Amino acid sequence: MSLSMDEGVDYTAYRRFFLFKTVIPAFVFPTVTVAFLARLLFHNTLSWPATILLQIASVPLWNTIRSTYSDFRHTQEAKRLGAVEPPKVVGKWPGNIDIMLAMFKSAKTKYFHDYIDTLFEEHSSHTVNTRLLWGNQIWTRDEGVVKYVLATGFEKFGKGQRIKMNMETFLGSGIFNRDGDTWRSHRAMARPFFAKERISDFEYFEEHAAHTLSVLRGVGDSAVDVQDLFARFTLDTASSFLFGSNIDTLSLPLPKAGEAVMGPKGSAIEGEFGEFASAFESAQQVIIERSRFGVAWPVVELFGDRTLQYVQAIRNFLDPMVKRALDEKQKAKAAGIEKHAEDTNFLDYLATNTDDPEMIRFELLNILLASRDTTACLLTYTIYLLAQYPEVLARVREEALNACPPGQVPTYESLRHLKYMRAVLNETLRLFPPVPGNGRASVGVASAIPPSPASPDQRPIYVPPYTGVIYSPLLLHRRKDLWGPDADEFDPDRWIDKRVDRMVKNPLMFVPFNAGPRICLGQQFALNEASFFLVRLFQEYDRFELTPEYQPAGSIPPDSWKTEGRGRAKIEKVWPASALTLYVKGGLWVRFGRAAA
Repeated sequence: MSLSMDEGVDYTAYRRFFLFKTVIPAFVFPTVTVAFLARLLFHNTLSWPATILLQIASVPLWNTIRSTYSDFRHTQEAKRLGAVEPPKVVGKWPGNIDIMLAMFKSAKTKYFHDYIDTLFEEHSSHTVNTRLLWGNQIWTRDEGVVKYVLATGFEKFGKGQRIKMNMETFLGSGIFNRDGDTWRSHRAMARPFFAKERISDFEYFEEHAAHTLSVLRGVGDSAVDVQDLFARFTLDTASSFLFGSNIDTLSLPLPKAGEAVMGPKGSAIEGEFGEFASAFESAQQVIIERSRFGVAWPVVELFGDRTLQYVQAIRNFLDPMVKRALDEKQKAKAAGIEKHAEDTNFLDYLATNTDDPEMIRFELLNILLASRDTTACLLTYTIYLLAQYPEVLARVREEALNACPPGQVPTYESLRHLKYMRAVLNETLRLFPPVPGNGRASVGVASAIPPSPASPDQRPIYVPPYTGVIYSPLLLHRRKDLWGPDADEFDPDRWIDKRVDRMVKNPLMFVPFNAGPRICLGQQFALNEASFFLVRLFQEYDRFELTPEYQPAGSIPPDSWKTEGRGRAKIEKVWPASALTLYVKGGLWVRFGRAAA
């Protein structure tokens, strides 16, 4: 199988075209028309200040007219399909600019997706259209909509040109940034490396879990940023498992308690690896900031791509691995050796299918994003919750040690029987899904989406063609009508007692690993890795203590969350934030207590 090229779109040119297509109709056309009419009707007697004021006023007026006409067409189409349009958010300023600014402010000062949650409540709907800059942008926490977009209506939704354009410089032609046959070929190539036979071999887990525990022993009674530690553990494991080489970030200096400063996500890291980690995380921040501007983000980057500086640092880190793989390929070819998926690692297998170093690099980057950040997020928030619920920690630790006492290495069989461990991980994934927000775009046809049984309006929901649909697993996972009045609370027993029947009957109410044809290939790998590491951790430690005194300045939730916050914001001890994947702002500083021998 050869590695498929992308769909043949020049995304740099597409950015220019998209900007041209957006700016000309929305801004240039009305202002030029006003200038022409002023000259025609007033014979150059109208003063230039008056002309400029008319031109400024023409922009919202013209776009309101365009929007009204577009709304009329969509309303008629919705009626034809027997559907209803989701409630439209109506702001005070033209183009809902005030709504967009409120979203920006909320992202910087409030709990994650707090403002969007408010919009759902205000409109008594699980799906709304924010109509930013006169364009449709649908947000949903309706599992019926999620089911249709990800599964039953899969062919009608894709990443879409806008999302691809947003991430092109960073993720390029990788699996997370492509649709259609290109995506299928990438997925087919990656699938064998996440087969049961591979992910049940825990040799890599043990090597890097042992190294991580040795680092913890070296820290002693001091606090450690576990978010940084787990990111190193998952990166080293992924590099060994998928790339055949240990990057060995666990051997590099850790951030020091009381001295750490805030990086793009957690603690800032020095050195070559620190440069890569910072670039990797900063590029993700840019992607999220672009998404908040909706269709207008190219205007903000009119004179340059903000991700380019970070992409260069990422290249400097990954290119030596890519070069090694291509060199090994040439040596094997000269020796007449043919490599197959079953007897090589992912990187070398990529190299056997293409000579393009950029394509290999993009695919590595996509897989690294999934294998490093998501599992590190799961482990980080699991420790965060266990530190606050010592009774849960004692119970899950007892189960783990009964199955695998100190001195023994966990096996695939021993992990399979850890029922409460899986409940703890599921409950962590429910409250803190590693990808808390995701999106798709409708293709060239309108859709009438069946709502969930819990939706206030049982009529199908109309989605226009070429419209972005953003779904929030985090908000979906905390809906009280689905999960009960205690939906904001950490209670692993909900996955064991009769409450689990709700999820069995309505499985799309829980989507931490996505759903449908694009469901995460590494789902079981991540759960195995997290379970394995926690068992090894429990063999040596029995107490976890949060140490907020070591959190960098600006990373502690503001006092206003306790008085004005909604849901978990009132009780949260850290600041959950997202840049493609969920993280703890400033890192999670924890002190571990060693168990008695």
